[in-house]
Amino acid sequence: MPKWVSGKEVSEEEIENSLKAIKESVCFKCTEHSDKCSIAKAAAHINSMKE
Repeated sequence: MPKWVSGKEVSEEEIENSLKAIKESVCFKCTEHSDKCSIAKAAAHINSMKE
C-alpha cells in the first residue's frame, strides 16, 4: 500500500477519491495550465503514488 508524505498508508480507492475531488472541487479550471500550479503539483504527486 502506498504511503503519503506523512507516512499514512493509503488505498487505491483513497487515491482515486482524492484525484476526483481535486478535479471536481479544488481545481479552478483555468483556461491555461501552468507548471507553477500548486493544485496540479499535488494531483501529480498523488497520482504518482499509484505506480
